[in-house]
Amino acid sequence: MKRALDTNVLVYAHLPGFAEHERVRAFLQTELRKTDVTFCVTPMVLHEFVHVITDPRRFVSPVTMSEAVTVARSYLGRENVECLPVNEDVIREALALLDRHSLGRKRIADTLLAATLLQNGVAELVTCNPQDFRLFEGLSVTDPTARPPSEPKQG
Repeated sequence: MKRALDTNVLVYAHLPGFAEHERVRAFLQTELRKTDVTFCVTPMVLHEFVHVITDPRRFVSPVTMSEAVTVARSYLGRENVECLPVNEDVIREALALLDRHSLGRKRIADTLLAATLLQNGVAELVTCNPQDFRLFEGLSVTDPTARPPSEPKQG
């Protein structure tokens, strides 16, 4: 089974300042231990992760570039993580999805991610923004911040 990781999952898992941090970190640690799952990332996801966590406009104390690159490399070094290629077929699929769903410029990155997954046979995306991907046929979403029905909300 293959599951892809969205940028926000990596950001929340690695930065303790977010309310989602503990839940996403625990989810990711548990999932990455599974031997029957291959996790997929894309060049765009890893680059966006580095870009976000090193941004001094977003964080008072951003992660250093060296630390961010080390974390990104750690995913590439895992036996159960695959970096998916972005080729001409992916670009054509992304453009077709933008047209088909009449999406605007703010949806380009999500659409490219969806196209990359679909073209590479990955049917599931782990994301904290499931609403952004539900319109892409053939792609299911898992939200690591969602509480199981039996778990009460805290606070």
